[in-house]
Amino acid sequence: MTRRVFLAGSTLAAAAVAATFERPQPATAAGPELPDPPASGIARAQIFDNQVPDRSVYAGLAYFVWGASSLAQPAGAVPCGYLPAFRDYDRTHTLAWYQANHPDWVVYQADQATPAYEFGNTTYLPIDFTNPAVRTYYYDTYVQPLVDAGYPLVGFDNVGTFNGYGNCGHFDATGAWVQQFSGARVDDAWAAAVLDWLDYLAGRLHAAGAGIAANITWNASVKTADMLQAVGLVDVYVDEQGFTAHRVANYNDQAWQDKFDFVRQVAPGTAYVSINQTATADLADADTAQVDWVIANYLLFRERRSMLALCGDQQYHVFLDRPELHTDIGSPTAAPSADAGGAWVRSYTGGLALVNPSSTQTTTTALPAGTWTDLHGTTFTGQIVLPPNSGTALAGPS
Repeated sequence: MTRRVFLAGSTLAAAAVAATFERPQPATAAGPELPDPPASGIARAQIFDNQVPDRSVYAGLAYFVWGASSLAQPAGAVPCGYLPAFRDYDRTHTLAWYQANHPDWVVYQADQATPAYEFGNTTYLPIDFTNPAVRTYYYDTYVQPLVDAGYPLVGFDNVGTFNGYGNCGHFDATGAWVQQFSGARVDDAWAAAVLDWLDYLAGRLHAAGAGIAANITWNASVKTADMLQAVGLVDVYVDEQGFTAHRVANYNDQAWQDKFDFVRQVAPGTAYVSINQTATADLADADTAQVDWVIANYLLFRERRSMLALCGDQQYHVFLDRPELHTDIGSPTAAPSADAGGAWVRSYTGGLALVNPSSTQTTTTALPAGTWTDLHGTTFTGQIVLPPNSGTALAGPS
């Protein structure tokens, strides 16, 4: 079962809490229950848990569960319900059903005939989230049951502030076409509608004592100002694009700089989950250089509530582990900065994080006195040379 057909119904029935598990405390006047990872080490997030037979395997490792199928989680792991942001999650509500019952709720592309399906997935219909009746239906049918079940957070998937699926408009009750958006990927009207939708969802959830999480998509079509507003409306920002360019290739050069600058703007004030997917289907087969890259970037940007998810290509639903994910070089002692050799460096109480984002240039970084050890036991003194598009974490000095 893939992520995008993971059914909301599996999230609605909370399992009994076992002795080693705890239900998050209810929201207080200070706000909803949010992830509270430690200040050192690698705080992880679990991406769906429905194929994890024993969730205690990530006790003390994962502090947030995106798409939690149960409220029975290890202590400290905050469960988050899951919903698609712009679609009807009832697969029985086909296009024919909508045309017979709510023809004015379906959103179409420019040809006024093709629904604005996401990812080409025709199972779930795109609906007009600007329509007050649609908003009431969506919230009452899908969001409220998760709140009633006790989820402290509800997450909304694939929130694009860019118009990625050619949304243009809908037909009204008389059958007349209503043009809402241009259909272009960069569309201010679309971005404004998405931000208003997030604001509506956040307002209702906060009024109910729950929080909001969203997987807000980053790519070359986004406008930074729109993304910043979107992140500002949620309690947990889930970033499926991480630093591996939406799955198989590392960011580099200006693309890396743009993403890094954005993450450094939001990480200090927002619970942030960086999802990074490797070029292999299974994390166990991933190249150590790409794993090191992910961990080094995490340590370079991380703040108090920054979390990491590392997996193979779309390898969600299961618990994954690698020795590198147990790296702990303490807590940051300074902000990240570029050094004279071109690498980005950040000091920790027990080591250094280093990233070379260039696709062509090798960097050389002078090391403080002593012997420094990387994630695989290799030692360095005096300096370290990083090949293009690489990163590492060093423990030391000794």
